[in-house]
Order: sequence, then structure tokens, then C-alpha cells
Amino acid sequence: MEKTTIESKVASAILERKVASIEIDGKTYEIAPPTLATLILVSELVSTLPVVERVPNNKIVDSVLHYAKDYRALGDICAVLILGAKNLTQEVEETHTRRILGLFKRRYMAKRTIDRKAELSRLITENMRPSVVFNIIVKRLQDMEVGSFFSITTSLSEANILKPTKEVEH
Repeated sequence: MEKTTIESKVASAILERKVASIEIDGKTYEIAPPTLATLILVSELVSTLPVVERVPNNKIVDSVLHYAKDYRALGDICAVLILGAKNLTQEVEETHTRRILGLFKRRYMAKRTIDRKAELSRLITENMRPSVVFNIIVKRLQDMEVGSFFSITTSLSEANILKPTKEVEH
């Protein structure tokens, strides 16, 4: 069994090595390494989810049915965690043929952007069981090194609070 060091994790993140892969609806997706940009995007998506108060066990079905329409972002969250911030879109070049005056064919190249996040989100919401989505989100958040992100932000916040500020006089 090979031991993974912090240095190898950092190198993998810098070199954008894929961590693992997952198969969804017959297509294999490489799971992107953890990055701050991915965590920030996930945070933005989580902020769009409605706040649900604690629900008694006998009211869970009612609550789920009431709020389910507002949780479409769960597919987006899962897609971002899988693809990573850099792989949400993909540009492809396509060859098109156009006729001039109906006589002459002219070929030209056109670039088109594919929204990979939207495609994967749709596949997730249409084909995956809620328990699988839950497991993917939890596992990916564990892999995202959230504790390190929290340590960075709290230590910088403390440094900002503790640092004396200068008042500018006019």
C-alpha cells in the first residue's frame, strides 16, 4: 500500500492530476483534484438552497415534497464537485459547410462552448438515486480539504483583526 504524503497531494493539485473517476449513466467522469475555486463555486451554489428548519419524523415527506423544487442546485453542486472549476465548460471546433448562391460550397470552422456542468447536472438529477448523490457530495467534500480552507480563512481573519490599523489624517 502506497502512502500519500502532503507533498504528493499538493503536486497532484498543482499539476491537476485526476484523483479518481466515477461512472454516471454509462459515461466515465474523471474527478478533479480539490481547488479553492471549486470550493468557492460550491459555496455559491449552497447559498442558493432554501433554509429548512428541523422537521419532525412524521412531517418529512411533506417537507421533502414542499422543498424538492428548490433543490435543483443539488445536481449542480454534485457536478461541480466532480468536474472541478476548470472543467465546467469545453470549447470544441466544428466544421460547417455553407453554400454561396446555391452553387459553391464553403467550409469554415466555428467554435462552440459545451456546458459540461449542465449536462452532468441533468444526468445526475435524472438518473441517480438521492442516497448516491448524498454519498458523492459527502465524499467529495471530505476530499476537498475543507479543514485546510477553514484554517486558512480563520487564521487570515484573526491576523486581520489583530493587526492594528492606521488612521489617515487629512
